[in-house]
Amino acid sequence: MGTLYRKYPVFFFVGLVALQIILFYILYRNLWFVSNIFDPLSEFYASVSGKFLSLIGYSNEVNGDIISSTQFAVGIKKGCDAAEPMAIFIAGVLAFPALIKKKFIGLGAGLFILFLLNIVRIATLYIVGIHYPDFFESMHLAVWQVVFIFVAIVLWFLWLQLIVTKGAKT
Repeated sequence: MGTLYRKYPVFFFVGLVALQIILFYILYRNLWFVSNIFDPLSEFYASVSGKFLSLIGYSNEVNGDIISSTQFAVGIKKGCDAAEPMAIFIAGVLAFPALIKKKFIGLGAGLFILFLLNIVRIATLYIVGIHYPDFFESMHLAVWQVVFIFVAIVLWFLWLQLIVTKGAKT
């Protein structure tokens, strides 16, 4: 295995990423994971986003995974939980040959950034829904989807650059 890995590292990396993404989608469609992991995560996003919106002056009420007011309501459903971009980032970090400590640091920082970005995404979608409802679907399905995947990949490249740079110095 070691010889094959050294001879074909790109194939091993791509294969590991693909296997992890397949595993992610198996779990993402599993009813137990949905009800015990992803649904509570959506409710947590709604709660944090509602608090953030209140902080910046938008009154709202949070009920489960719904943020609402008399002006607009948005639900954080499957696909709005940032799980897919996070899975891409996780797969890239875990598949790359690096020390476990460096992987944990990268995962912690990257997932935290993606979590915060999703709070910003939910809040901006809520605000767009209030002020520019005709643009809500475009922002939701086109702009933010692309931004999220792009940021996940950029975060992975930044982590990779940090690992390679520090690895060359030691």
